[in-house]
Amino acid sequence: MTFDAERDIAAYGRRAGGYERGPRGFLHGEIVRRTAVLAVSVAGGGREPRILDVGCGSGALLRLLGGLLPDARLTGVDPAAGMVREAAASTRAAVRQAAAEALPFADGAFDLVVSSSSYSHWEDKAAALAECRRALAPGGGLLVADVFTTRGLPVRVFGPGGAAGSRERADAAIRAAGFAATSWRPLFAGVIRAVTAHA
Repeated sequence: MTFDAERDIAAYGRRAGGYERGPRGFLHGEIVRRTAVLAVSVAGGGREPRILDVGCGSGALLRLLGGLLPDARLTGVDPAAGMVREAAASTRAAVRQAAAEALPFADGAFDLVVSSSSYSHWEDKAAALAECRRALAPGGGLLVADVFTTRGLPVRVFGPGGAAGSRERADAAIRAAGFAATSWRPLFAGVIRAVTAHA
């Protein structure tokens, strides 16, 4: 079965109200918690960091970042209208409906771009990474956490519609988008990995 981005977005929009409940919600919450801790270290010690969460879903990562970085200026985008409503109602972030491939922000508008469990849903990963790079100020950081397989594991087994990416392809795409050296680390359950890079 091929990945259908429009159907994927519609399905997540319908699930928005209960997204953080149940076993899936618990799993997502643990991934988000670990992503938030890593995001704080990538953000550095600057005052009022401008942080964009791409594919913010119901706002779980934005809420955690708001608690960990109370001076941060938080923004979230998600293509699913239902998720945007949930995130806007539950966070102090400015939340807008937009796809990763067309971020509605000026060049250099952010110091950190984060994405948790969203990369595998991006229809055009190269375009989305280029947009993330464009939206970052010089020296700004990128943090992407998602299902990334390594050689020997079939990418079709994981992710929405089997859309998980390999670590090798993601690394090449991030560098092709103009980011400096990438750093990878395990995040959760063996196949959830995080990659960081700088503009």
